Amino acid sequence: MQLSKLKLALLIGGPVLLIILIATGYFIYTGISDQQAENRKKVEGFGEMVSPADSGPANAAIDPELAPSIGQNNLSPTQRVISNMKQERVKLLDEAIEMRKQIASLKGKIAELELYRTTNERYAPHTFNEEVSKVHTRMKQFLASQDESKRFTSTQLKGMAAASAQEYRRYLTSRKLLLDPDQIDTVVTNHLPVYAYCIGDGIDIAANNRSEERMVVEYFKTEKTDLMGSRLKSDLKAIIAPCQELFAQRMSYLSN
Repeated sequence: MQLSKLKLALLIGGPVLLIILIATGYFIYTGISDQQAENRKKVEGFGEMVSPADSGPANAAIDPELAPSIGQNNLSPTQRVISNMKQERVKLLDEAIEMRKQIASLKGKIAELELYRTTNERYAPHTFNEEVSKVHTRMKQFLASQDESKRFTSTQLKGMAAASAQEYRRYLTSRKLLLDPDQIDTVVTNHLPVYAYCIGDGIDIAANNRSEERMVVEYFKTEKTDLMGSRLKSDLKAIIAPCQELFAQRMSYLSN
């Protein structure tokens, strides 16, 4: 059976076409492989150009004296730019670390100044005098309301309230204490009355007559001792000292 011309052409031309396609594909694949290899070499060369300083000791980039000098003159313009950028980055990092340290130091100083300002405002004459005056008033009211106070004269009660306010001022000022309203309430209700009654018992001992009693009361109001004799001054100090010690023991929790 004879083959037609078309079938004959297909039988002969098919294998030839297949060979051509295979050869073309081979050359295309080889070209792509060669291009990839060339690109890979370029990338590797660029990596070596970017990271030579990282491959040496860590301190070399920080300390110029330790940085390798061999081959520096042979760097290409691009490599020099990259090298300068890396050195500048290290310099900026060092400056940033130093700046953080300075900021931390300044924050500490600001906190100290804020505490200093708050303390000064707290103990400003006008503000603190008002607080002491209120404590004095509250102590007069408190003592007047207690049954235990009935054994003291009105003059003695005035001296006891004034002595309490005086000790409140002295104790808080000497220890630079800042009390909130609740703490002040506790001091006035629980601690100053103990001091006041201690002083009241001492007035009977120190003052031998009504005149000396009035001088003692005046001292607790103004701290003036001009009219006092040496004996009364000595006795007054003797009665105040244990009362102050007792009050300090009761107030010590505020300083802990």
